[in-house]
Amino acid sequence: MPRIRIAVGCHPHNAKDYDESLEAELLRRLADPRVAALGEVGLDYHYDFSPRPVQIEVFRRQIEIAHETGLPLALHLREAHEEAFQIMNEEGFPEAGVLLHCFNLDWDTLKPWLDKGCYAAFGGSLTFKKSDDTREAARRMPLDRILTETDAPYMTPEPMRGMECGPDHVIFTAARLAEVLGCAPGPEQIDTLYKVYDNALSLLDREPTAWQREHGEVAR
Repeated sequence: MPRIRIAVGCHPHNAKDYDESLEAELLRRLADPRVAALGEVGLDYHYDFSPRPVQIEVFRRQIEIAHETGLPLALHLREAHEEAFQIMNEEGFPEAGVLLHCFNLDWDTLKPWLDKGCYAAFGGSLTFKKSDDTREAARRMPLDRILTETDAPYMTPEPMRGMECGPDHVIFTAARLAEVLGCAPGPEQIDTLYKVYDNALSLLDREPTAWQREHGEVAR
């Protein structure tokens, strides 16, 4: 399935299991030319399934790997945006790009990341009744930095909350996004959503990186 694109990474929940063997397997999988990003990686200070110092160490290492492989980073950040931003500044933002996965916070949290050229993806939480701050953040974003997503099987958008989220539910998030951006139904809405789709292609549907071309044969 050549149009499938994959993200591979060690989630912060699993950082406690990161070792040389896991990294070797991670690198092997990243060499697959279908892999479009290193992720979800980052920090999760809500559940703390892995100790925070370990999360930080593994996060830093995977930023290094993103630089080495030339791949974008897809970030999972929960109650840790400020610390993650500091770490990214220290390690360097990958030239291939950085995506804030399932962003559901406010403009003040988002703006420093945008100033660094990052993208943000909005899932079902954009449609929730109490998500006015997130909708305001989306409204103020440059259009060329916005993506949509499902976060399946979680974050099912209104009006389908209570169901397991699936890829088809993104249509509800996209429709709400277009409304937030002030698009009239019809051609204006369609044009805007095509631009959001193009953002996803630009970030995640690229040719294999030089590193992938060099290491891909080994992976297969």
